[in-house]
Amino acid sequence: MYRKTMTGLLVVGSLGFGSLVIGSTQAQAAKWHKGAPKIARGHWLDKDVMRGRMGETMYISKKLFVLDDNDPHLTHLKYKKMGNRRYKFRGYEFEAGKYQSTVTMHFINKHRVTFKQYGHRSTLYK
Repeated sequence: MYRKTMTGLLVVGSLGFGSLVIGSTQAQAAKWHKGAPKIARGHWLDKDVMRGRMGETMYISKKLFVLDDNDPHLTHLKYKKMGNRRYKFRGYEFEAGKYQSTVTMHFINKHRVTFKQYGHRSTLYK
């Protein structure tokens, strides 16, 4: 009985120690892709603009990201998928040229997107 118990503990202990020594490698995170995903491309408006008032607008093409007319445009776009319909965009500011900016967006469906800008959450519609 003693011999079986010791053998069992030795096997379990060696398996546990072996997994610690070998370790586990984590999968590489999503890589940066050129351009913009198809779900993001097009003209996006908030409800105020749809009603004829002043509001936020956004335009995304394969290589350009324009959020309102006052904000700098992002060129040389790249994106990374962060999760289920969540994307992070990165690009160079058009006016400055050498400064990189990033924006994280959550596409609820193909007609609705949410993102944070200057501390408040915005929702735009296609």
